[in-house]
Amino acid sequence: MCATCFPPPEPVAKTVTATVRTPRMTTSLRGTPTRTSSRPPARVPGTRAAATFTPVDPKTVRIYHVTHVENLASIFGAGAILADTTGAEPEVDVSAPAAREFRRSAPVEGTDNVVADYVPFLLSTDAHVWEALRTGSPDPRLAASAASRPASDHVLFVTSIEKAVGARTEQVGAVAITGSDVAATGSVVDSSWPDVLRALQRIHSDDDGAQLATGEFLVHDALPLERVLLIAVGNDRVRDRVRAVLDTFDLRTRVAVHPPYFQPGGGAVEA
Repeated sequence: MCATCFPPPEPVAKTVTATVRTPRMTTSLRGTPTRTSSRPPARVPGTRAAATFTPVDPKTVRIYHVTHVENLASIFGAGAILADTTGAEPEVDVSAPAAREFRRSAPVEGTDNVVADYVPFLLSTDAHVWEALRTGSPDPRLAASAASRPASDHVLFVTSIEKAVGARTEQVGAVAITGSDVAATGSVVDSSWPDVLRALQRIHSDDDGAQLATGEFLVHDALPLERVLLIAVGNDRVRDRVRAVLDTFDLRTRVAVHPPYFQPGGGAVEA
């Protein structure tokens, strides 16, 4: 059959129905109805979804410092968690000697500081180094004896990024952040507050959460105990021990028992 043997079919008229969007009504905090557009927000080509870039609030982001319960007397006596080079003298050192020496030479860019001038905080209770300690797995960052100690013999000092930085946002190097293991990068780049905030946003926008598990938040010199939100422990026995040491120094830091923090897989606790 040839294409010209039959005339083309008559076009079929189509009926187009316009969809009318009804404005959505919401109520303001004052109880006044307001009209809200139902049209989705504009998307700029080449960018990720707008929800990805919701600003991270430093007030709500928790960070965690791990130490052995035997180290509490020296911390409470100093009234602060001290950095390595500021005078920290742990009775039970969680860090491997080689890792500690490396941090004493790893620079924090934009400053004259090294990483050992800072108190290290984990960005997640699922951080790799803490998971290694919880599961008793060998890790080059941990002291040889660390994996043999029960995770419940450790405590977590919990604070927020806002508490950690305080009013020092204009001081370059007061805090710093990295989304990867310092040993892998050899240095820490983000040490000004605007850069720290951008890095924090980037780390929390990471789809697989890898940077939360490997990164660190660093606080220069020391973190005073009054900036600690709570001390998390794994059981009642350690809670009572921590409270006894707090009473010795007439301190009133909150102590919270939260076993999931000390078990493989981690957990969360509200301040």
